[in-house]
Amino acid sequence: MQQAPRSLQDVAQQYRWFQQMRAEQPVWRDDASECWHVFTYADVQRVLTDHTGFSSSFRRRIRIRPALSAPTLIEMDPPQHGQYRGLIAPAFTPRALSRLSARIAAIVQELLDRVRSTGRMEVIGDLAYPLPSTVIAEMLGVPAEDRPMFKRWADALFSSQVSDAELLHSEEPEGVRQIEPVMQEMTDYFAQKLDERRRQPRADLLSDLLAAEVDGEHLSQEALTSFCFLLLLAGHVTTTNLIGNAILCFDEHPEAMDQLREQPELMPGAIEEVLRYNSIVWRIGRISTTESTFEGVRIPADAVVFAWVASANRDGAQFPDPERFDITRSPNRHLAFGHGIHFCVGAPLARLEASIALPMMLEQLPQLRRVPDAPVELLPSRILSGVKRLPIMFAPAQTSRRTA
Repeated sequence: MQQAPRSLQDVAQQYRWFQQMRAEQPVWRDDASECWHVFTYADVQRVLTDHTGFSSSFRRRIRIRPALSAPTLIEMDPPQHGQYRGLIAPAFTPRALSRLSARIAAIVQELLDRVRSTGRMEVIGDLAYPLPSTVIAEMLGVPAEDRPMFKRWADALFSSQVSDAELLHSEEPEGVRQIEPVMQEMTDYFAQKLDERRRQPRADLLSDLLAAEVDGEHLSQEALTSFCFLLLLAGHVTTTNLIGNAILCFDEHPEAMDQLREQPELMPGAIEEVLRYNSIVWRIGRISTTESTFEGVRIPADAVVFAWVASANRDGAQFPDPERFDITRSPNRHLAFGHGIHFCVGAPLARLEASIALPMMLEQLPQLRRVPDAPVELLPSRILSGVKRLPIMFAPAQTSRRTA
């Protein structure tokens, strides 16, 4: 099963497929696409960690013309990866992000105040998307009021359906042609914003990137555009999926939601369990640079290898009773944010935003639950796991609440 899940039943079926593959074919070659797949925690961790044996540079393997002329950070191998990651990593450390806590709480409160009296909310559109997209827009220095445009870009890019076989063997799949206008619009948008910063620098990431140097040279326009593309999209999609998946988990396990209301100090552990149990990433792709052996199976050099993160996070060899949602689970060494040098640079921001937003939602939206019979619309993606729409209901507030 490799197609994007379309319903919560499909998600459950996907996890049953993972369980079957871990037991019967932990290393599997898909003859249709000629891609290899690994499913156990140990094998997924090995692929993600061994950056010399498994390259992140997909451009060396695919036939289609890349949407961006310069690679993004997630496509780079050392030493280039370390040089470019070092340009933005300081802005995403927990210490650097701590100054954003009050601003994040204020945004969450403003968004909750819009719905508290109604007793209804669409989690993604009303909070899980506008919160992180506003924060990353302010960090970059682009107008937060452009959020609808950012969402249209993200929806187009992450909804594009290109099969593994098309990715490797077709020069221009229909799914790629469909996103070309979006990519051009993004390129033009950031070109304008970067020109504005060249004329008038500010205290934001765009200005920092313009001033940055690698090997004594400023970044090219193409490299700057790739950075902006990655920061804007990755900077909000991760948190959006985390908050949406958390509400799904809490609704499915109301005893956990009750416990979190009584013991909000358990929320950090609950967030880690959401990341494990309902992984925000299905899989991560790499290119093998040498022949390697997994579970007695030889994977040749120059092969596409997909490491199924969501499967690894339910592997009983690593997690006792893996099908149980346990907000007190410890240790919880999930791989939801990747592993090794490509560990998600935005993970601290996603954790911070979720750790502020989720307790405020549980406190201010009593009797929170999914709207009965309302379908949950999932992201049509084989890479990311999340929801596009999640209607909930709760007891409406009778009085106003002071803004944070």
